[in-house]
Amino acid sequence: MLAGVLAAGILGMTQMTVANAAEVTLRMVGAWAHGFSPTGEIGKNFMDNVNRLGEGVVRIQYIGADDVLPPFDQPEALVNGVFDVWYGAPNYWAGVVPGGDITELSPHLVPDGGPGSKLYDFVVGLYEAKGVRHLGHAAGDLGVGVHYLSTNFPVKSLDDLRGKQLRVTPLTRHFVQAAGGESVTLPPSEIYLAMDRGTVEGFSWPVADAFTRYGWQEVTRYMIDQPMYRSGGSVAMNLDKWNALSPEAQDILLKAMAETQEWTRRWFAQNLEEQVRLMKEGGMEVLKLSDEEAERWNKLAIESLWAYYETILPADKITEVKALFDAAE
Repeated sequence: MLAGVLAAGILGMTQMTVANAAEVTLRMVGAWAHGFSPTGEIGKNFMDNVNRLGEGVVRIQYIGADDVLPPFDQPEALVNGVFDVWYGAPNYWAGVVPGGDITELSPHLVPDGGPGSKLYDFVVGLYEAKGVRHLGHAAGDLGVGVHYLSTNFPVKSLDDLRGKQLRVTPLTRHFVQAAGGESVTLPPSEIYLAMDRGTVEGFSWPVADAFTRYGWQEVTRYMIDQPMYRSGGSVAMNLDKWNALSPEAQDILLKAMAETQEWTRRWFAQNLEEQVRLMKEGGMEVLKLSDEEAERWNKLAIESLWAYYETILPADKITEVKALFDAAE
């Protein structure tokens, strides 16, 4: 009898070992560390979802963020297979996947439409051409958790931006240049000193993403309450690694991404409200534009970004994605 129990125990352990050996571990690197950036929590939420849904099949191991590799170098490293999964801002792909951040203009509740939609398939196609599998773009509700311009000079009109030195992201530089401003590229870590010294007179940032955790309210006077683009975070995989996964593992990753896209809408709304409150408490003033100026601002933001995309994407791709965007209206 004892021999039978031992045999059963050994068999059970062997089965567990086989199951554990079959579980695929994916290494993940992100643009921001967990715990500081609300957008960085998109990556953590996705990881947690995968590890819950994928037990015994697929799991994600978090390696690190900018302590591993500078954020702007991470997309290329993903393509080269240095790690398997990435999260960060969609516009970080601007130099690797032409049009990879086009969902920043999306009118869909889920910016890329979500797995199974024609828009999602369109975005996946853009990334696959460059060796990447797009998994999803998670953002707030329309108009929530988006990019804003904050300045040290009052703004009542687009004309007030003319000639001003403004820190931009790859996404917002087209708007600033179209408005007659001087675009300056700086990493977030240098914004505080640049504003304090007057090297720049304003900067763009998705306010919900930890604005006051950087202390910027101490060196910034105004936030222009005119939202631009979708912001949020995207998750992507090395294409070869994705193709090597079983259909079951791939399905788990897509289900995990869909859960993250749902969760992010509430998360960004919560953080935007908190950040605006803390900015005001820190002495900043929120400026509202007139209806006429708000319309001018929004029109220029949209048209300047489309004009850029038209220089990097074929005309048929522009026509296709505009039709997919219009389908949301």
